[in-house]
Amino acid sequence: MPWDPGKMPRVERHVFVCTHEPCAERGGEATFKALRARVKSTPGMEAVFVARSGSVGGCQHGPMVVIYPEGVWYYGVTEDRVEELVERHFMRGEEITEWRFQRTEGCPCIAAIRPPEA
Repeated sequence: MPWDPGKMPRVERHVFVCTHEPCAERGGEATFKALRARVKSTPGMEAVFVARSGSVGGCQHGPMVVIYPEGVWYYGVTEDRVEELVERHFMRGEEITEWRFQRTEGCPCIAAIRPPEA
């Protein structure tokens, strides 16, 4: 069947779940599958697109989940936290501050995404 751009769903939110090492070792793939299934089965979430991603940095705190357009980064989002993520972040519009990932100087995750200084 040929691709029809007129039938492409409108995407209002992109959700990236890191499935790269070491997020994969911490359950990144299971998080991705559970989140994608939950989003697909929830009425009103048709404009949310869940995708696997490579390393987003901070994987030692993973699995990492990044949500746009909000620009929110969450750490430690394991499969058992998917329900809470959907309920609080997507359904209620509440940022889950206790899961919010903030890069700080001295965090080894910064070196993973920032080129070394000359």
